[in-house]
Amino acid sequence: MIKLIGSTLVILAATGFGLWRAGFYHERAKELQQLITALQMLETEIFYGATPLPEAFCRIGERIAGKIGLLLTESGQGLIHGDGRSAGRIFQENLLSFASKLHLKPQDFEILTALGHTLGNSDRTDQIKHIQLACTRLEAEASIAKDERDRFGKMWRYLGALTGLAVVIIMY
Repeated sequence: MIKLIGSTLVILAATGFGLWRAGFYHERAKELQQLITALQMLETEIFYGATPLPEAFCRIGERIAGKIGLLLTESGQGLIHGDGRSAGRIFQENLLSFASKLHLKPQDFEILTALGHTLGNSDRTDQIKHIQLACTRLEAEASIAKDERDRFGKMWRYLGALTGLAVVIIMY
C-alpha cells in the first residue's frame, strides 16, 4: 500500500514538473501576443487619438490583462508623476523591475529596450515607425515562441509523466 502511494506521488510530482516547465513556453507566447496587441493599441492612441504618452500607457494598461497591462499602467503612472526622467527611462526601469515576473527571453527584452530609447524623444510619425518596427520584430519572436510552445511544451508534458513512470519502474 505504501509503495502504491509513493509511486503515485512520484508520478504526480514528475508530471507536475513537466506541466510547470511546459507552462513557461505557453506564457511566453501569450505575453508576446499581449505585447504586440498593446503596441498596436499604442500606435492607434498616438497616431489617431493624439493621446499623450502617459495617458495612452494607462488606457492600454487597463485594457490588457495580466502582467503586461500592469507594466504599462505603472509606466503610465510613472510618466504622470514624472520627476524629470524621460519616458524611455521610466519604461526601461519598469521593464527591468518586471523582468523576473515575465516569461520573456533576453531577445524580447532587447526589442522592448530599443523601443524604450525612442519613446517620447521624437515626433509622432517617428514614434509610429519605431512602434511598427518593434511589432514586426515581436511578431517574429511570437512565431518562434508558438513553435517552441507546440514542440517543447508537448515534450515537457510527456517527459514529466514518462520520467515519473520510469522512476517507479526502476524502484520496483
